[in-house]
Amino acid sequence: MSNLVFEDRSMYNRELKENFLRRYPEHTWNAYKRIFYYSEPLEQMYQTDLYEFHLDQIGEIIRTMEPSSLASVKAAVSVIKSYIDWAISYRTNNLNPLDVIHADWEKKFVDTSKKLYWSYEEIQEILDNCLNAQDAVIIALLFEGASGKEVSELRNLTYKDIDFATNTVRLVNEKAAERTITVSARCLQLLKEAWQQTEYLKRNGHLSANARNIKPTSDLLQTGYIIKPANTKNVHLAQVNAHVIYSRLSIISELFDLPHFTVKNIQRSGMIYWAKVLLERDGKLQRKQLHEICEKFDVSKIDNHGYIQYNTFGLKDYINLGMIHKLYGEGSSE
Repeated sequence: MSNLVFEDRSMYNRELKENFLRRYPEHTWNAYKRIFYYSEPLEQMYQTDLYEFHLDQIGEIIRTMEPSSLASVKAAVSVIKSYIDWAISYRTNNLNPLDVIHADWEKKFVDTSKKLYWSYEEIQEILDNCLNAQDAVIIALLFEGASGKEVSELRNLTYKDIDFATNTVRLVNEKAAERTITVSARCLQLLKEAWQQTEYLKRNGHLSANARNIKPTSDLLQTGYIIKPANTKNVHLAQVNAHVIYSRLSIISELFDLPHFTVKNIQRSGMIYWAKVLLERDGKLQRKQLHEICEKFDVSKIDNHGYIQYNTFGLKDYINLGMIHKLYGEGSSE
């Protein structure tokens, strides 16, 4: 879905929508408000509240969100449907247009033209072109399973967490929970190089022509962590801030013309690759294989009527045979 950042602005018919929001836990409000922020310009244009919208107008809202997955569309539809159901007494005809939609109606809003995921070979090529091991190791670790809130497993990683004898890395998230993953030989090499790196080449060596008097490199501070900050006035001498990692990926995204090269999409690319590996190993891609992927990438768990299990909602939007064939060819399921 679009990464549009919203200001704290008024929602159309704000009081009514806030009354609706109060029915839900406070931690869900931002997700619901996001839908109302998208609907507000159209509500202003039509001079009517969302609860009165017909199906085509609702479609206009979803289209402006530029959803990249069916799960994103379904989430938006769920919020809008709940709101119209709640406000149905205000509606002219007392009918919710989302009661009668079909799956094809939702699918048409997914933008399939965007390049969101990369194959193993494409990731290797990107790594080949990263001149800083500090950048490359971020991509490699995300592709091979690193996770955590605000990329905490990357930020907390130290050299002593690496076991070169067993090809494993100990990861620690924001809650101090530990787990161990197996990584590739190339990832191990990048970890070693990132640890040894003392100077960071700015913008992957692509400084602009009018930056002649700017030093092309930054000194890296030795903090004890694999991902190191540059030596600036505002540096923090512990783990890097999450924005350091986001910024480095953003520069790679810009320089390599990869507009959707984000933490989430790199991780999902790795999940698709791992699905391919398991499909080739087992000849099938079912619950067991999906749970192995969830374990490797530390997918969150939910309480499903007393059973704690991985939250697999939305995973099949990209972990499926069609996506594996798209990235790896038709013969990848054989």
